[in-house]
Amino acid sequence: MRVVSFSGGKDSTAMLLRLLELGEPIDRIIFADTGAEFPELYEYIKRIEKHIGREIEVIKPETTFDEWRLSNWTKGKLSDEKRGMPQVLTPCYWTREAKIKPLQKEHKNATVVYVGIAYDEKQRMAKKAGKIRYPLVEWGWTEQDCVNYLNEKGLLNPLYVNFKRLGCWLCPKQSKGSLYVLWKNYPALWSELEELERENLEICGRNIFLEPLADIKADFEKNGEPQKAFKGYECSEGCDGVKRAFRETQTGLVSFGNCGVSYYKD
Repeated sequence: MRVVSFSGGKDSTAMLLRLLELGEPIDRIIFADTGAEFPELYEYIKRIEKHIGREIEVIKPETTFDEWRLSNWTKGKLSDEKRGMPQVLTPCYWTREAKIKPLQKEHKNATVVYVGIAYDEKQRMAKKAGKIRYPLVEWGWTEQDCVNYLNEKGLLNPLYVNFKRLGCWLCPKQSKGSLYVLWKNYPALWSELEELERENLEICGRNIFLEPLADIKADFEKNGEPQKAFKGYECSEGCDGVKRAFRETQTGLVSFGNCGVSYYKD
């Protein structure tokens, strides 16, 4: 059984579409849902399913994020204390529980597992690949190659207009630029993040990030977008105004360019 690990990111999407173009046999396409993805990602998965005419299987962890973070550690010095939010300077427990473990379980019966790591990130490949194959590395496809390929098809994930890396909207390891987009474009999610921080302070006495969200917000209000913030991948169909329109529109649907893609605001 041949399985594609699909995240909805540019690399795994480009890998999946190219494998299908080449006629490679694929038995299952699997997406591990953390429950904390941006709403656009779920819409994008539906769009890719429609494009390929196949189901993308959604697998979930055995517990929810809230159940896990509000439960107690069972080992070590912090035994019997609340886990709280994942910490910036330690491996993310939710990546382990919501992605790694569920995927490993599904991969057990696979003969081949296709993983979308780009050529310019080949250092992330497992030292002992075993049943894992890295087609993008085999083809010499870089991250930009994946962006170009998807743009040619009008299928680049709309989240890449503002984000360089995709992941959970509440991730404590995200950059200041990513947090700025969250604050600017997703006020409901930002409010939820503030509530998570208040709760985290109550149950385990620490902020989510290395500085309080109130300070981060004050910096955004005073200084605007961080200078080194990611400026967004360009659309190949002449959509130069995408990023600006996406950020400045307060509600509703934004359509642009010739590629027929529409971006929703939170």
